[in-house]
Amino acid sequence: MRTVVSVSSQSLEKFSWNDLLRASDSTDGRVIRMKKILRLAMEHELTKRQHTCITMRYFDDLSVKEIAVRMNLKPTTVYKHLQKAKNALKKCSLYF
Repeated sequence: MRTVVSVSSQSLEKFSWNDLLRASDSTDGRVIRMKKILRLAMEHELTKRQHTCITMRYFDDLSVKEIAVRMNLKPTTVYKHLQKAKNALKKCSLYF
């Protein structure tokens, strides 16, 4: 069985990325739904490096410099991966 979840760009814009990705204890149904969609999109739409950068930045709460050291990359490269990952996640309007 296939489930289609529709997410409008407006609903993505209502939440800041930091609040949305870090809201682990929220009982707000919209936040829970969006986090579920974002996690699915992260698994299937991002490259391994993008996924790692997003996870380290928003879930492990590391700075860009710390991520760069751990991944043996330049900070500008980490910024680039984070930006591309955010753009890819914003474009996810239908997900199953």
